Amino acid sequence: MNENYSLSIVICAVDETFSLERTFQKLDGYGGADEYLFVLSKTCTPECLATVERLCERADCRWIYQSATGFGNAMRDSFEIVRGTHIVIWSADEATDTSSFPQMLRLSKENPDMIIKISRWMRPDGFDGYGRLNKFLNYISQRAFGLLFRSDLTEFTNPTQIAPTPLYRKIRWTHTGFDFLPELVFKPLKLGVKFIEVPTKNVPREEGKSHNTFFSHIFYYRTILEVFFTKKENLIKET
Repeated sequence: MNENYSLSIVICAVDETFSLERTFQKLDGYGGADEYLFVLSKTCTPECLATVERLCERADCRWIYQSATGFGNAMRDSFEIVRGTHIVIWSADEATDTSSFPQMLRLSKENPDMIIKISRWMRPDGFDGYGRLNKFLNYISQRAFGLLFRSDLTEFTNPTQIAPTPLYRKIRWTHTGFDFLPELVFKPLKLGVKFIEVPTKNVPREEGKSHNTFFSHIFYYRTILEVFFTKKENLIKET
C-alpha cells in the first residue's frame, strides 16, 4: 500500500445542480478523497455556480473556470492543477453509479501504477435505461476495439477511471471537446499501462440533457484511429 497516496476527484459541470450535489455527497460519503476540484464552463448557469460555491465552503473543495471551451479542455486544465498523486474525473449528472467508487479506490491504492476503470459490461444490468439499439451498437464497438488494440478490456470508451496524475501530465493530449474522452483510455493502453476493470451501472439522468450527443460519439472513432496509428513515442510530451 502506498502511504503517500492521495486522490483528487474532479467534477466538471455546466448546468447541473441537485444531481451535482448528490454526486458529491455520495462520493464524499465513502471517504478517501483528499481534494475535490470543480471545473466549470464559462457558460455555466447561475444555479450551477451557486451550488458549487456552497460546496466549496469546505477547505478540501475548490473550483475554477475552464480556460477554454470544450469538455476536453476542462479535463486538461484539471490535470495540471490537482494536488493528488491520483485523479478521477466523475460525471456531475449521476449517470455513473457511485457505488463502484470504494472498490476502485481500494484497487488503486493496492496498484498505484495501474489505472482502475469502470465497465458496464461486467454486470448484466449495466446499461439500465440505455436503449436496446444503443446497447447493441456499444457492444459491437467494444468488441472491435478489443480486437484492434489486442486488449481484453470489456469497455473502452467510458473514461471514469482512477489514474496516476503524473501519467496524465506526461501524455500529449490532442482534442479539446468530447472527442477527447477516448484518449483517456486508448493512449495509456497503447503506452502499455495496465488496467483493472470494476463493474458499474449506467444510471438514467434526472437533470438536464446530455451535452455529449450521438454525433459527438461519431468523432470517437476518429480519435481512436488516430491513437492506433500514432507511434508510442509521439504520445508523450517533449521534455
